[in-house]
Amino acid sequence: MDLNVQMFTGGCKSQADFDVQQILKKLRRISEKVKIKSGLIGWNTDIDISEILSYLKDNGAEVYLWMPVFSELDEITDFSPLTGKNGIIKINYDRGNDESFNFCCPANPDNTDKVISVFEKYYSSNTYDGIFIDKIRFPSFIGGRDAIFSCYCDYCKKNFDIPDPREFSAIDPVNPLGISKYSNLRYDISEVYKKLFDYKDTAVFNSIKRLCDYFRSRDMKIGLDLFAPFVSCFVGQNYSKLMPLADMVKPMLYKITNAPAGLPFEIDVYSTAFDNDSENAKKRKSLLTEIVGYEDKDFISREISGIMKIINDRKLKTKLYAGIELNYVQDISPVTKEYIEQSIENIRHSDGIVTSWDLNTTPDNHVEYLLNVW
Repeated sequence: MDLNVQMFTGGCKSQADFDVQQILKKLRRISEKVKIKSGLIGWNTDIDISEILSYLKDNGAEVYLWMPVFSELDEITDFSPLTGKNGIIKINYDRGNDESFNFCCPANPDNTDKVISVFEKYYSSNTYDGIFIDKIRFPSFIGGRDAIFSCYCDYCKKNFDIPDPREFSAIDPVNPLGISKYSNLRYDISEVYKKLFDYKDTAVFNSIKRLCDYFRSRDMKIGLDLFAPFVSCFVGQNYSKLMPLADMVKPMLYKITNAPAGLPFEIDVYSTAFDNDSENAKKRKSLLTEIVGYEDKDFISREISGIMKIINDRKLKTKLYAGIELNYVQDISPVTKEYIEQSIENIRHSDGIVTSWDLNTTPDNHVEYLLNVW
């Protein structure tokens, strides 16, 4: 198995409390026992990370720029906004670490062109071996129903067959998506939602294909940051379509994280998105977790197996590097020794791991737990 490390330097214009020397100390400690395959680092535009890049490269590791695309970059450029049936979508969520979680329209090629312009202006001066592309999706249920009923901007309405918003009116309050089965990383779902999610899959794929073609032209490898498969279906991330574009994918298998991409968080925002009825929310949550088998002890292993099946069936060279939490953030990612050990056990049939989501806020003892298990 390969070991990859992820490091968050802060939002585009807001540096994290990032200690370069502490990062180097942790990298040296890891390198004493394990060869680091790659470092994923980003995405502040001002911080000096040259020492870290030099250390990784001198020790045979590849370096990927960690860069969001359809969210976060609005700090430094203007995008065509994501539009719901009632207007522009604004997501009111602040985790306190300079991530906004507001999204532009992932389908509009003007936005894709602006991502390329941002890279060329702010990030191209450093020599990276690859690009690790984050926020390659529509927003999840964090923005409620309106965020899911998107995008209805002029570009999307002209170029895609999107369901009329009125088609969503007759829904089952306990099973609003009409989910009947989850297999091969996809849902059997009501026709109107299938139509909506198929559009999202296509929109995201088209835009990411354009970005990948651009970065390939610069001889850069491609990494993709993806939701766990059972929630990726809601946001336009189709593993079967996206994996052939990438050298490696990182499914975010954060089973303890109470923040976006964390599995309990995404299940909770799904359950509360459709109405204010707490009893309905409990039933929606219970039904979804039952259908996907979320409470089963081998749930994460099954998600891994589903991804590996696509890779093997299609004879892809894409590496599956499972993202597991190693950092500690009180009340958000209360990671423990036991959790680290179990997480590594759950993903042992993958090609490796990404120590997520930030080495800077990973305690030294968590590094030791990782190395002991390894």
